[in-house]
Amino acid sequence: MAVINNIRKRSGLILTFVGIGLLAFIIPVDKIMQLFNEDQSSGIGLFNDEEINPQEWNYEFRLMNSQNRARQSSKDNGGEGILSDSEEDKILQSVWNQMISEKIHALEIEKLGVGISSGKKGELNLGILNPTDPVNSSLKDAFTEDGIYNADSFAVWKRKVIDPLLNTKKGKQDLKAYYEDPLNEERKRLKYLGMMKNGVIGSFQEAKRLYTEENTKANISYVFKSYDAIDDTLVNVSDEDLKNYFNTHRYEKIWNQPHEVRNYDYVIFNISPSLKDQENSMKSLLAIKEDFKNAVNDSMFVVNNAETPVVNVTPYGNQPTGIYSNQPYSGGKYSATVDAQIDSANKGDVIGPFKVPNQNVLQLVKIFDTGKQDEASVRHILIKSSGNGDFEDLKKKKLADSILLAVRRDTSKFSDLVLKYSDDPGSSATGGVYKNFPRDQMVKEFNDFSFDKKVGSIGVVKTQFGYHVIEVLEQEVGSYKKIAAVDLSIKVSEETQENFYANSAVDFYNKAKETSFEEAANEFGLQVKKSGYIPLTYPDGQGNNGAFGPAELKRNLNIVKWAFNSEVGSIMEPEYISNNEQLVVCSLSESIEENNMTFNNIKSLMKPKLINELKAQYIKEKLDSIKSLDAAAKVMESGIQTADVSYSYVNLKNNYQSVAEPKLMANIFHLQQGSTSDAIEGNEGVYIVQVNSKTEAAQANDLTEKTKEATETLRGIVDQWYYYSLYKSYGAKDNRLKRNIIQ
Repeated sequence: MAVINNIRKRSGLILTFVGIGLLAFIIPVDKIMQLFNEDQSSGIGLFNDEEINPQEWNYEFRLMNSQNRARQSSKDNGGEGILSDSEEDKILQSVWNQMISEKIHALEIEKLGVGISSGKKGELNLGILNPTDPVNSSLKDAFTEDGIYNADSFAVWKRKVIDPLLNTKKGKQDLKAYYEDPLNEERKRLKYLGMMKNGVIGSFQEAKRLYTEENTKANISYVFKSYDAIDDTLVNVSDEDLKNYFNTHRYEKIWNQPHEVRNYDYVIFNISPSLKDQENSMKSLLAIKEDFKNAVNDSMFVVNNAETPVVNVTPYGNQPTGIYSNQPYSGGKYSATVDAQIDSANKGDVIGPFKVPNQNVLQLVKIFDTGKQDEASVRHILIKSSGNGDFEDLKKKKLADSILLAVRRDTSKFSDLVLKYSDDPGSSATGGVYKNFPRDQMVKEFNDFSFDKKVGSIGVVKTQFGYHVIEVLEQEVGSYKKIAAVDLSIKVSEETQENFYANSAVDFYNKAKETSFEEAANEFGLQVKKSGYIPLTYPDGQGNNGAFGPAELKRNLNIVKWAFNSEVGSIMEPEYISNNEQLVVCSLSESIEENNMTFNNIKSLMKPKLINELKAQYIKEKLDSIKSLDAAAKVMESGIQTADVSYSYVNLKNNYQSVAEPKLMANIFHLQQGSTSDAIEGNEGVYIVQVNSKTEAAQANDLTEKTKEATETLRGIVDQWYYYSLYKSYGAKDNRLKRNIIQ
């Protein structure tokens, strides 16, 4: 059984082979039959210019099978068998891709006549199900860990699962349906892909190019001005500008829209509990207050009665996690009034119920332990750093050392330097001070300096967070209290929801229809938010949120249906979100149709690109004839940065993230050493570059290994992109969501 469980955990593909069989045990037979009896004639997409009939393609069955296998896998790994929205989205995409992939490969394999040998000495009997050394397949992968194939585990599994199937006619049929046929098809696909990949060979010239690009390097200094840092009001985009841009760029592939797209504005109303709601929740906590006071096992009482665990909040996160705080309470979590009550309370006292500041939450707090402890008070300035010893890290260390010298000369400047340099938002408002924290609450290096150094000591300490300039202010033995808490959210009643809907949200809705969405928002003091461009497709798990829109709208399908079935300017009636504790009102601002290259359809997509081009021109005009990097830095209000780059690498680190800047890199390697560029329009902003040094690639005497590398690189490209190319050539199109959303 352990072997089988291990296989189940490691190989979803094996379960694909036996999924139909497993399904019979998970789903009642009548439900399975229902799938095939329902009218499924409406198409869910396109393939080869034909509608994909879900019944003919077994779509619903595939989907249900995958969902149930995922739920079972969750249970096998200690979960509850419940799939998250993200997991559901991934399954939807996986089922679609698998379905289309199988069809494409079947057609391509048939065209080429790819097959496998059969009979007693065929590939299946001698290879795929051969425990000693099976040929490559998903089945073999299931018994391979860290590149090592486990023949013994395979043999055990084959003896328990495969061999019994040979004893009956029904078993042989199942073997063929669930193992032989899928493995045969997989073997054909692997052969097909192998033919494609092995037909690509890297040439000597390709190897030489790769070698040259990798070994041609430069050290640069540069000034960067992000487009986002330039106010949009500094550039003026007229309709005529947009039309000219459209006429010049309309046929570029970047503007192709494979899906319908919508964009809407929205405002959110947070439904606040009424005083009556608060009183009702108060009664619930008052009913257990005496039991909490008399509880012998406080942690179990919290487990049985609290909505969430209570933890001690520290500058570096909640520590420790658990059912109640086992660290001394240092104050600041509650109001000053409650903190004062905790400070004066004795062991066993219960405080509350009271409302937590800025939250619709009530709490009871019990003092379950008291004692004495070492405490320290310090103030610090945090300079965040990766700590990996690179150039940026060295710059951060140098800055911390400079700040240290400054505060040692004049400690009165500490607070000002905190505001100017510290990357710790938790202490910036208090002048960098952390007061009366116990030993071992902070990270080790910070803790050791605070307690082991004398009062008045100032130094630089390196932790996982960066470099800290620390001054020890106080050290003393103080008293502590440990607390346990029971919390309860203040429930918003149906009466409150209805009153809020009728009086606030509906009033706004009517006002927006009477005047405008913006005017109504200004009058009601509400922030107008943007949904961003929302495509009519399922989320792909790779950054595309699909039609569900902003995360805070909780994947509300009513909003999606409204957005894709309304005209620009339409205002949606108030809609409940987030467990009916919020209301949203939306106004449709843009509607972009699929594969429609008209000006009105794509001008909104083009506008940001045009704005960036005009911003680049604005900067160029400000720079005029400036050639000095220092002068350019002043004009662009940006610091001078340095970087080591190579011709083969197009990324450059800006604002602590790497961005692709191929145009910039091309310009760098056309400059002479010591020269400075004109302003260069990049993808993320405008650059001026000075080439400090340049190293040309040395003559390569032997490119044998590089030729092999070139071959593997090209084969990797084939492996990565061939399916996508075939997907496009067969005109595959996913209309599943469109079918459900468009009325």
